[in-house]
Amino acid sequence: MLHFFKMRSFLILTAGVLPFLVLPVSARTAAAPSGLQSAWMQPGLSAAHTGIQVFSLKTGKSILAHNAEIPLMPASNMKLVTSAAALSLLKPEFRFKTLVYTNGRVQGNTLNGDLYLKGLGDPELTDERLSQLASEIRYSGIQKINGKLIADDQYFDQVREGRGWKKTYGASAYSAQISALSLNRNTVNVWVRPGQPGQAAEIALEPPNQFFEIVNNTRTGGRTRLQIARTMNGGKNRVTVTGSISPQARPEKEAINLENPALYTGYVFKHQLQKAGIVFTGSVTQGKTPSGVYELGRTESRPLRDIVGELNKHSINLIAENLLKYMGALFEGEPGSSAKGAKVVQEKFLQEMVGLGPKNGISMADGSGLSPLNRVTADSLAKILMYMQGQFDVGVDYISSLAISGVDGTLHTRLNSPGLKRRIRAKTGFINGVSSLSGYLQTKNNETLVFSFLMNHFTGVYAARASQDNLCARLVNWSSTP
Repeated sequence: MLHFFKMRSFLILTAGVLPFLVLPVSARTAAAPSGLQSAWMQPGLSAAHTGIQVFSLKTGKSILAHNAEIPLMPASNMKLVTSAAALSLLKPEFRFKTLVYTNGRVQGNTLNGDLYLKGLGDPELTDERLSQLASEIRYSGIQKINGKLIADDQYFDQVREGRGWKKTYGASAYSAQISALSLNRNTVNVWVRPGQPGQAAEIALEPPNQFFEIVNNTRTGGRTRLQIARTMNGGKNRVTVTGSISPQARPEKEAINLENPALYTGYVFKHQLQKAGIVFTGSVTQGKTPSGVYELGRTESRPLRDIVGELNKHSINLIAENLLKYMGALFEGEPGSSAKGAKVVQEKFLQEMVGLGPKNGISMADGSGLSPLNRVTADSLAKILMYMQGQFDVGVDYISSLAISGVDGTLHTRLNSPGLKRRIRAKTGFINGVSSLSGYLQTKNNETLVFSFLMNHFTGVYAARASQDNLCARLVNWSSTP
């Protein structure tokens, strides 16, 4: 069961006073100016499970290191690896394609044959783009289709979750299922608004489709306390909403993930074909596009540079997972898998391009960092950042994809003091027991530093973030000259 909406109440947190411990510094710690070594130390952090690496781009030397070569869980800092590899191997102008084929023949304004909707991993396909695709088919002169609609997602394997993903992620939008044929990031919006007092609330799905059924166990009255559960029933997603909603409440909206994204996409496309004025009463199934078909239409994504910007600024997990599997399919053969993608990233990017050795401390269980089985080292991550900064063809797109301190993305309300705002471009990361921050920092002397802070097994996430923020504040004031 996933908690649907935030309760409108206050939770008062109390914490005992923790003694300040002088934490041991690793033997690998590099020499650094007085005060910088201990700037990261906070009660509640584990020195043994904290990795830090800071390089000066001016000198190429480390100015601060702690456990920099120990593999740690990166959380969403894994996206820095996935996106760097994707930009480097696919290039910023790359666009994903989604294609419509048929094995039939057009007679007059009628297509006699089946439609095949083939996905090639586009993580940004929307119902608006499907609507445009349906209009393209209608404008070609087709007004009726005698046949079925087959949704083809076999460019990827059929493993819908990353290795090590937890069952507790449930129907959360951030753990959307992975598919070569994805739509609206494989989520739907559930809208709930008050009904008549004492009656059930009104529930609607966005976009509307026939792939869901709704079980409404709600009541209008009292405080807003709503929960949602999603299960499968007879091949369809069943959404059960329970609880109460205040009669004065504004409409509530929550995104949830869904089972079987490809079939869902097929149902939505059928709806869009009908909206475009095409008579189509055939069934929607899944299958593989055969040989001997011809193309009726296609839709293309935005350039990869824009997609990576969405990935890193807003930490969209599905984009990272689809990128990883796409690289696997492209370079290692269909169907794409996370394991194939990880092999491509390791061999073609990390070793051949960045120059990291095979024992670089990076192990990819997924592309997004949602899995607790991922491992990276602060040293390897910082070296990837240094490498990308030096690449004329992709470096600008990579750096601009990162959140800007105090301005946008996951840093829009963080590191926003006058001395720090706009001086840091970085990727945040968080899963249970993990907090990370890695990226680029401009000092007040206009030197650029590359940093990676990986913190595991702490007793409080606020201590980890405070440590990262304190380090950034100290580093902004750092200078390579005495």
